[in-house]
Amino acid sequence: MIYIKYSRLIIIFILVGTLLTLNSCGENSSNPDQNSYHGVGIDTVYKFTPGEGQSFGQDPEFFPKNIYGLPDKNSRFNLGSANPYEILSLGLGGEIIIGFKNKIILNGEGPDFCVFENAFLNIITDKIFIEPAQILVSSDGIEYTAFPYSEDTFTGCAGISPVNGDENSLNPNKSGGDLFDLETIGMDSIRYIKIIDISRTLLENPEHPLYDPTITGFDLDAVIAYYFTNI
Repeated sequence: MIYIKYSRLIIIFILVGTLLTLNSCGENSSNPDQNSYHGVGIDTVYKFTPGEGQSFGQDPEFFPKNIYGLPDKNSRFNLGSANPYEILSLGLGGEIIIGFKNKIILNGEGPDFCVFENAFLNIITDKIFIEPAQILVSSDGIEYTAFPYSEDTFTGCAGISPVNGDENSLNPNKSGGDLFDLETIGMDSIRYIKIIDISRTLLENPEHPLYDPTITGFDLDAVIAYYFTNI
């Protein structure tokens, strides 16, 4: 839950009194040169189906503006965002389809887009608090191709890498977030990105090393495309 997560983050922040620096953005990273990137945040929601148990950021006062543009500048590696003007909770099993009005995401060199959530490192447990989501993409909005992921580590999902919002989001090795490369699934271009919360599978498995009883679903901050063309 966002509220539980936020309260716990405040406690952690007071106990530690310092911020950690994010050195990598997960196994999908290919150490891109930030000068090779142009970047743009999504500007369109095609469909949103809320899940169960959480409605944070879903009010029209916040949504959909809270997922457009860049990641929350107040996010840190061990202090995730809890601002409804910046975060949309999908809820357990919720899903959203997003993209651009007039752009197509292209398969370039290295990762092609990055999904930012509010995962964070809990320095008391030394575990990253995650609420994972599966990523699927489409060129026509009808047929979707899913990025593969590990059911053991959730590598390949969104929502597993913390974010440093004060870093340049065009340099994901510093800003964090979860990277996706269209080359992985053999696609040259896409128009639609579908995000489906799958964190219930983790919530219902107390034996999993990343289990946390306060999980309530994926929280979307932003999505940045690195390679794109106008249409």
